[in-house]
Amino acid sequence: MADERPRVVGLKRSLGVWGSFSMGYADVGADYYIALGVVALYAAALSPIALALAAITYICTALCYAELASAHPVAGGAQVFSQRAFGDLHGFIAGWGLMLDYTVCTAFFALAAVGYLSILVNRFFGIGFLSKNPYYAGTAILIILGLMCLNILGIRESSRFNEIFVATDLITVACVMLVGFLTVFSFQNWFSQIKWGENPTLIGFLHGYSLAVCSYIGIESISQAAEETRRPARVIPKATGIAIIAIVSVAVGMSTLAMGVINYRELILHSQAPVSRVAEALPGIGSILATWTAFTGFMLCTVSTNTGVIGVSRVTYSMGRLQLMPDQFRKVHSKFRTPYVTIIIFSLVACGLLLVAMATPGLRPGALETGGVEEVGLLAAIADLYNFGALIAYMYVNLSTIVLRIKEPYVYRPWKIPGNIKITRNGHTYELPVIPMIGFTSCLVIWLLIVWLHRYARILGPIWFAIGFAMYALYRRRKGLPILPPTPKIFPEESG
Repeated sequence: MADERPRVVGLKRSLGVWGSFSMGYADVGADYYIALGVVALYAAALSPIALALAAITYICTALCYAELASAHPVAGGAQVFSQRAFGDLHGFIAGWGLMLDYTVCTAFFALAAVGYLSILVNRFFGIGFLSKNPYYAGTAILIILGLMCLNILGIRESSRFNEIFVATDLITVACVMLVGFLTVFSFQNWFSQIKWGENPTLIGFLHGYSLAVCSYIGIESISQAAEETRRPARVIPKATGIAIIAIVSVAVGMSTLAMGVINYRELILHSQAPVSRVAEALPGIGSILATWTAFTGFMLCTVSTNTGVIGVSRVTYSMGRLQLMPDQFRKVHSKFRTPYVTIIIFSLVACGLLLVAMATPGLRPGALETGGVEEVGLLAAIADLYNFGALIAYMYVNLSTIVLRIKEPYVYRPWKIPGNIKITRNGHTYELPVIPMIGFTSCLVIWLLIVWLHRYARILGPIWFAIGFAMYALYRRRKGLPILPPTPKIFPEESG
């Protein structure tokens, strides 16, 4: 799989366990700052159940990433694994799906960061200008441009930025959950809100379940930085395990706390800052915590924007290196050793989305504050694709874990997913992991729900991939490379 052409310089390995964990937590951990209110809009008081079920997809896929990335510690993640397992076209499809996810993530969380910042500015200064365009989207663009410059300087500088904010957020969330569960949490308050069949309906719960996976999008961030991780064989599995425990505990725990402290309708009415609303309901220090969680929400959403810039630049760098995209994408800065071309290009693409959003009258923070679903312009249509592309990549990762166990039994795996079944074929015995089978099935179910229940994903998702395939075919033809791969040979004996 390695490109045989000489390279002047490669990426610099700078990340340890905490830096790697922070990369994973930063991208995923910001999601619940937004998802709590949106999931409650559909799943009502059963939101914790929806988030717990969605966690199955996250846990299974994260474990697959841990095995594959520790065995193949290179930039690209799902794109590289899919290419090794199924060939060039499949690697491109997985990478193109991640590109969609990361680009949307960069723009979406920059806006979310400004949303939390506007709460702080309004609370301290009584000024609400940040909640209106052009200041709303304009400030988000400034955040992205600042992070673009930070990422060009190096992954170490960018990682330090992540690490400080992640540590602050973990302490804050731990305080909110500890005080909340020990003082005011009530199972009676939670269970009294559940009216199954009415609120939520079955369709409403399924819709909420399909949105709940938003709380876990960003699984691949640790893998994307594998080529810049020190001792990846040891660091990546350890960082992934810590991230799984922290993220699932926070997402399910905060949602459960919310249901036992306030009414789920309060989460919907304060969907712009649901964590702050939960903190506000706590006795004694509620008002202080509400302000502080608005600050940590701003910080973590900014960090998630940063990991979006890191992720999209690394996956496109890898695709350029493996001749799936133009060679310019593989360029590395001679001094900073970062993929500066892809960092600049896709940061500007995310800014372009926000420029379009700036000109869209319906786009504003708090679009759910009326308790209903409002149009929020073009960006909402693009944000509907957030899960669409990522889940396609995750399905590939789960399948690749199974296929590469068979196709590459000789590859050293420093860490392997537990729970395997043995099969024998033509005198060869293979260990097939069960967890990726569960992961692929859960990803497929949620993806089908998204296609069924989310109209923008149904329309724009296929268009995104059609555009990508056309670009891929044009590039490969120009390079004299095959467009459609031969039938993949999974078992070694099939190759003769």
